[in-house]
Amino acid sequence: MSPTTAPEIFQQLADGLSRVNKGGFFHHLAKTLAQLLQVDHTLVASIEGARTATPLAMWSQGEFIDADPYRLQGTPCEQVKEHACLYIASHARARFPHDARLSSLSVESYMGVPMTDAAGDCQGIIVLMHSRPLSLPKYANEVVRIVASLAGIELSRQLIGQQADQQMANKQRELRLLSRGNDARFHARDETSLLQSACRVVVEVGGYTAAWIHQVLPGATSSPEGMLQVCTDRDGDVSGWLSPKQLLIAGYSREFTQQALTRRVPVVYKLENDPPTPGLETTLQALDVCALMALPLIYRGQSLGVLTLYQSHKCCISPAEIRLLSELADDIAFGIDSLRHRKAEQRIQHAVAQVATAVSAQHGQAFLTQLTDHMANALAAEVGFIATLDEKDPNVANVLALFVNGECQPNFSYHLAGVPCQDVLTERECIVQEGAGIRLPVESNGALAWVNAYVGRRLDDAKGRPIGIIGVMFKAPLMDTHIVSTVLQIFAARAASELGRQRDEARIRQLAFRDAGTQLPNRTDFMQSLEECVTENAQAPFALLLLDLNHFKEINDTAGHDVGDLVLKEVAHRFRDVLPLEDYLARLGGDEFVVICQGVGDEARAMQTADALCASLHKPIVIEQHSSELSVSVGISLYPAHGQTSQSLLKHADIAMYQAKRHKLMARTFEHWMGQAVAQQLHIAKRLAIGIANHSLYLHFQPQVDMRSGQLIGAEALCRWYDEELGEVSPGQFISIAEERGMIVALGNCVIDQACQQLAEWRRQGLHLQGQLAINIAADQFDDNDLITTLLASCHAHGVLPQALSVEITESGIMTHPDDAIAITEVLKSHGMGLSIDDFGTGYSSLAYLKRFAADKIKIDISFVRDMLTSDNDRAIVKTIIAMADALGLQTIAEGIESKDQCDALIAMGCSQAQGYYYDRPLSADRFARRWLN
Repeated sequence: MSPTTAPEIFQQLADGLSRVNKGGFFHHLAKTLAQLLQVDHTLVASIEGARTATPLAMWSQGEFIDADPYRLQGTPCEQVKEHACLYIASHARARFPHDARLSSLSVESYMGVPMTDAAGDCQGIIVLMHSRPLSLPKYANEVVRIVASLAGIELSRQLIGQQADQQMANKQRELRLLSRGNDARFHARDETSLLQSACRVVVEVGGYTAAWIHQVLPGATSSPEGMLQVCTDRDGDVSGWLSPKQLLIAGYSREFTQQALTRRVPVVYKLENDPPTPGLETTLQALDVCALMALPLIYRGQSLGVLTLYQSHKCCISPAEIRLLSELADDIAFGIDSLRHRKAEQRIQHAVAQVATAVSAQHGQAFLTQLTDHMANALAAEVGFIATLDEKDPNVANVLALFVNGECQPNFSYHLAGVPCQDVLTERECIVQEGAGIRLPVESNGALAWVNAYVGRRLDDAKGRPIGIIGVMFKAPLMDTHIVSTVLQIFAARAASELGRQRDEARIRQLAFRDAGTQLPNRTDFMQSLEECVTENAQAPFALLLLDLNHFKEINDTAGHDVGDLVLKEVAHRFRDVLPLEDYLARLGGDEFVVICQGVGDEARAMQTADALCASLHKPIVIEQHSSELSVSVGISLYPAHGQTSQSLLKHADIAMYQAKRHKLMARTFEHWMGQAVAQQLHIAKRLAIGIANHSLYLHFQPQVDMRSGQLIGAEALCRWYDEELGEVSPGQFISIAEERGMIVALGNCVIDQACQQLAEWRRQGLHLQGQLAINIAADQFDDNDLITTLLASCHAHGVLPQALSVEITESGIMTHPDDAIAITEVLKSHGMGLSIDDFGTGYSSLAYLKRFAADKIKIDISFVRDMLTSDNDRAIVKTIIAMADALGLQTIAEGIESKDQCDALIAMGCSQAQGYYYDRPLSADRFARRWLN
């Protein structure tokens, strides 16, 4: 029997619900209400949104039935949701004729109560339906409403639980999606495996029907949306879009792919949205595409590709889902960038290894060739090259190394105008990704017309100035320009360093082996070349010519060293002009040059070359208004006749040149006796140095007399040398050696000291020399700044008055430095010393200087006196000298008087003083004192 009171109804309902689990709550509620209230049908439904009701449980005619969701519009349930409660005692179908459910169940009476949550919001409805007019028990309405409120609370609880479960599931899905994505990025070996794994994650974990990726390669221009790389669908991985359906989906999704790439934001298409182009919605529906999304792959501001995915069933793509997939896309982009950087690092490491391997090669051309080969291999380029700018024409490049398809090619020169290399020089780098072949140099004769891509980089020296170009070329268009540019920069740095080293080495070699002034080979280069001639070409004869300019020192002294350097440069130019191209010309230093005449083995041909060299200087050299007349002395030695070593050949040429100078010849060929003479002179020079140091030289004295009275008027101190090994050595021999070897100043100082010492000794003996003691001063002594100091110091040391001495200097010695000589002699004259010009008539004195020169006497050279009785010319010269001296107020003294006739003739011409064998020979100090001082 059915309960009739509310307490009974609640008691039975509570007992029933307490025995069910939470999962069967609404089913038991529907069954219990139907049984308690004796109705045919009970329905418990939740309301989703504002339009649809979803049955949670339905009891009909004694059993549970499955009920589909239904639309609220046109049903009494719609009014229940809006007006809280609805009771229709009869004729329910007539009031709601469009409600198919009422008709199918033959419902006559209806009662609906809303299920509300704690906030009073409608979450669902409880419906009682009966096939006859419904007569409910007392309190049934209140009971149903109370039960509906309890059911609403349970429904809210279940919905909250479901939402929590859904959120948990979403979080787990999100974690799986990102975790699998990170795993794919971490374990990917290359970009293809990364992209394939990413698409698989989107399908398997993300639940999408298919996913694919268009990848944008660096520098790609042919396809704006990139190239399709990988794709995955629910049936598994596929290598490409081969089916018609997949091809159509890819084609119709291209618009979204381009938008995502261009706008750099996700682009989402859902079925209910307006399509971007007419007819697209219908097409995508036909292809079972309910939702589609394109996500750009962007990292560090660079577009790397687009991830596109679609779903074949209805789904809600929420902002959270878009953020999740965008994060996955960011991870994919990061992975692509990491792989590319890893690949770049590997290629760079490979490039560094190639450079390091090239370093193992020797420097120079071999190094550059190997470096070019390794560069092409490191970049997988079909062509690699290194070129330098032409030093004479900067618009021309000279190829130093060229590899084409792994084969070394001949080098050539090409013009830069219009070719990519010209852009390299102005922009430091030039990249042509496609079609470079039409711009390559015409000098390549079309051999590189197949080239598509070109990358070139400028080579700079240490100061940043361009010196060359390095580059690679590719047969296919170039996509990844960044890595090529980076690796090329490494090779460029090494190539520029090597070219700089080569230039520095050439510059150092220029400094080490070239004379800076004349740009001729210097002594170092000459010695190497001479050594090569006698070792590498031992059977080939040649002539060695050693050249020494005469009187060049006078140019430096009078015009300055700057002019002297220009004169040497002109001399080198003239020598080079008259020599055959195969002859080697070098400057040894100072005013010495040397020539190696290849293939010249006889004296006659060598002398012809020497004559040509001498003749080249016949014309005066004019530099900056300074006119210089030069001559050259040439010494010749022949290989192998005069020596088989470089040292012996050079020594013998030097000996021959010395003999040419000594005998006033332009050129002289070495003869073996010359070596012996030089060796003897060298030995004498060594003994002379010892004699000067030991003060073993001594003086003889020759009287100077008045020819009319025969009285002593002075004497000349003459140096003599007796050596224990050599015996008595002639003054004509050892004095010239002293001048040549730079010992004349020391020898002259010894003469000054001994002359003063002898005058002091005679004075202690009570002897007195009438007139002055004449001392010969060489020209080099006038160059010695200590000459005045030496003379006065010696006089003071021995207590001799300066007036007791007379200084004799040759006419040529005065004219070496006439101004200095005048200044020195004026100081000596101020101290009372006498001054004579020796060997007058043999030099080239200037009357202007002679007038200024404070001389007392002129000594007529013996060469004129000896032949004046038999030679009219010599007699005229003697007479002229005497007349000139008389006009200048100077006395004359004749040298070399040997007969009375000479004496009488000189007296008749006005000369009153003389010295010579007619009066006495040079005597030792004791003999001179006994004969002339007593």
